[in-house]
Amino acid sequence: MQQRPRLYLDVEEALLRWAMDRSGMSVGILSKKQNLQKLNEWLQGTKKPTRTQLEAFANYTHTPFGYLLLSEPPPEQPLPIPHFRTVKDDRPPKYSINFEDTIGIIEQRQGWVHDYFKDLGVEPLAFVESVDMDDDPVVSADKMRVSLGLAQDWIDDHTTWETAFKYLRAQMEDAGIFLSVSGMVQHNPHRRLDPMEFRGFVFADDYTPFVFINSADAKGAQMFTLAHELAHVLIGDSASFDLQLLSSDSNERLEIVCNSMASEFLVPTKKLLSHWDMFAESPDGVYDAISRYFKVSSIVAARRALDAGCISYGEFYQFYRRYMQQALNRKKPKSEQRGGPPFARMAITRIGKRFMQAVVTAVRERRLLYTDAYHLTGLQSETFDDVANIIGVDMDIRQ
Repeated sequence: MQQRPRLYLDVEEALLRWAMDRSGMSVGILSKKQNLQKLNEWLQGTKKPTRTQLEAFANYTHTPFGYLLLSEPPPEQPLPIPHFRTVKDDRPPKYSINFEDTIGIIEQRQGWVHDYFKDLGVEPLAFVESVDMDDDPVVSADKMRVSLGLAQDWIDDHTTWETAFKYLRAQMEDAGIFLSVSGMVQHNPHRRLDPMEFRGFVFADDYTPFVFINSADAKGAQMFTLAHELAHVLIGDSASFDLQLLSSDSNERLEIVCNSMASEFLVPTKKLLSHWDMFAESPDGVYDAISRYFKVSSIVAARRALDAGCISYGEFYQFYRRYMQQALNRKKPKSEQRGGPPFARMAITRIGKRFMQAVVTAVRERRLLYTDAYHLTGLQSETFDDVANIIGVDMDIRQ
C-alpha cells in the first residue's frame, strides 16, 4: 500500500517567535521536545512543520492551534480586570500566558455559576458594594468582619498561620465568596504562577464574587492578599495586583483604600497599641512578634507599626530595605511537593470548595453535562468523582 505524502504547513516565523515569547520557552528548550527537533529550521524557513509537529508546538507553548495559521500575530487583548502594578512606566504591560490563562479560567467559571445561581433564584449578596472608598478604614474593616461572621478577636483562636488562613477561607466561602488558592494553571505543575507578577485577583459580583490567591507567594503575604481581595469585594470593584513586598504603597486610590481596609482588618490599630509593650519587649524582635500574633508578614507588621505612630518612617524604611534584600536572596517557595495532600484534596483547594459544590450539584440535577463539568474544573472522570465524594455529594446518578 502506497504511503500518503506528508502535508507540510506554511507558518510565519513571526508567529512561531510570538508563541515562544508568550510561553516564556526558548528555542533551545523547545527543540529538545518530541516532534520539535527541527524548530530552528522552521524559524530559518529551510523546512516546514507537519500538522502533527505544529500541533505539538502549539501544545508546548499553550497556543491555540488556529493562531499559528494566521498571517501575523493577533493583537494583544487587555485583561478583563484592571491590574495594579507596583512598578509604573509608560510601556503597555506584558503578561505571561500563565497569568492570562488563569484569569480566563476564573472568568469562565464565574460566568457559568453566575447564570446558574440566577436561574435558581439565588439572592444577591448584601455585603457586596456595602463599603464606600471614603469610609473610615476602621468602620470598613469592621464591616469586613461582620460580613464573614467573625468576632472582633477572631485571630486569638488560632495559634498558627495555617489554621487562621484556613478558617478565614472557610468563612469567606460560607458567606458566599468563591475562593481558589493555587500556584499553578489548573492542575499543571509545569505551569507555575509567579507571585512577582501577581499575588491575587478578584472578580467582584453581587451574586458570585470570585477571589484567586496565588499560593506560590509567601504565607504571610497570602493572608494579606486574602484580606485585600475581600476589601475589593465589599467595595465592589474587580482588580488584580502585585503589590511587591506588601509595602502597602500604591499610586492607585482604590488600592490604597483596599490596603488600609486589609491592614485594619488583620492588625487592628487599637489592638496593636494595647499590646505594643509586649511586642516591643519580645526577644525575637517587635516585627516578628507582631507577625506571629496577627498571622501576617513582618513587612505588614512593620507598616502597621508605622501607621499606628509606634515607629518613625526612617525606622520603617530601614527595615523595609533589609526585608527587601532578604526577600531577593530567599529561594522561591516549593509548594505541593511529593508526600503532600492527595491530589483530590489539593484539587478542591485549587478549584474552590464552593464552586466545586455548585458544579457537582448542577450535574446531579442534570443542569450541567459531565463534559462541561470536566472542562470547568479541569478534572477528568475518575478524579472528578473522587473530589465529589470528598465534598460529600452523591454521584450515582449516571448508573
